[in-house]
Amino acid sequence: MHFSGVDVSATSRLVSGAAGYRVGMPKPAGVERRWASRPSTVSVVAVFAAAGLAIAACSSSTERAAPTNVVLVGDSLAEQAAPYLAPLLGGKALVPQFFGGTAPCDWLGKDLQINKDSLLVISFTGNAVSPCMSDGAGGHLAGQAIVDKYRVDVTALVGEARDARARVLLVGQPMHADATSTVIVDGINAIYDDLSKSTKDVRFVDAGAAVENRDGTFAHSLPCLPGEAECDPSGNNVVRSDDGLHFCPGSPPPGPCSAYSSGAFRFANAIAGAVNAT
Repeated sequence: MHFSGVDVSATSRLVSGAAGYRVGMPKPAGVERRWASRPSTVSVVAVFAAAGLAIAACSSSTERAAPTNVVLVGDSLAEQAAPYLAPLLGGKALVPQFFGGTAPCDWLGKDLQINKDSLLVISFTGNAVSPCMSDGAGGHLAGQAIVDKYRVDVTALVGEARDARARVLLVGQPMHADATSTVIVDGINAIYDDLSKSTKDVRFVDAGAAVENRDGTFAHSLPCLPGEAECDPSGNNVVRSDDGLHFCPGSPPPGPCSAYSSGAFRFANAIAGAVNAT
């Protein structure tokens, strides 16, 4: 699969320490995900992605053959991570089903090319600009209403995948620079976490933590990873866009990043670790 604008060949060399943290995992003192309502009872499994260490998500699934294709459904963060995710999947086909600005409701009832050999990776960070996110009064849902709608729609999306006998990976989202969005991000992550604990063949990975500070707060830049494809002379790489939401350095373009994105790579690498443990 070819993604324009980014040379992803160097990802085959990368990296250790790129994974996120979740409740129940070893983590630096003081890190406690705000959205976690209860500690996980599932032990940590450390796995190498195709090119580095990532933390596997917990699972309620029984033993099955590994999936042969990965269907990535999501918004602009998924789109920016996709070029880095594809070469980390160990030969599994990546099926792109993402578009910037979309919400889970935009994908309900659509042919996502899911089958019993698929792993559906769901990654949405809180968009509410689609017609299906209307508040019924000429505007769009906001605040807790977004979270409530996402709970219904993500649950339905997971149900469609399960009807096709596919497995599901729910991707934890990173904090935004805008503190007013914290309730939305926390709420969405709590939905993902809850579904992984209550639904067979559904996993969760806290990939958002891979682009946050060690205390779980928003980070614009982070120390370069060992062996990373590019490293700024300062020893730090930008991991989030100037808008405080996306991964591309500077102002994010429509679609994939036009230059190397450390944030998109870290997010993708954490996802790949969980995918390859499935």
